[in-house]
Amino acid sequence: MLRRMANFALLAALALGGVSGCSAVRDRVAAIGGGSDVRFDGNRYRAALDAPRDDRMAFTVTVSDAAGARLAGAREAGRFEATKHCIARTGSSRVVWGAGGPAAPAEALALEGGTLTMTGRCEG
Repeated sequence: MLRRMANFALLAALALGGVSGCSAVRDRVAAIGGGSDVRFDGNRYRAALDAPRDDRMAFTVTVSDAAGARLAGAREAGRFEATKHCIARTGSSRVVWGAGGPAAPAEALALEGGTLTMTGRCEG
């Protein structure tokens, strides 16, 4: 009985130690579950996606406070939201971005009032 309790305690300690070391994974998993904040480049980004009711394949994604943090991380947060949306709609992560997508040069991005806005369409 004592040996079984010791084994259980050891397994519990290993499980807790493994989970505590996975903060990056935990952040991404929380976002997949419906959270709107994701962490990229060590910063938190609030991303939101809007798709019109008549065409759910098209979307606009906005990332708040993109100017206050690193722009590269804001681009990735927007890409992440779009990928989640397209996987849910089509089962594919393929996105066709508009002219100001995440890979566009900085001068082509729609950055207004600290909010980055990108448009795209899911490709099924």
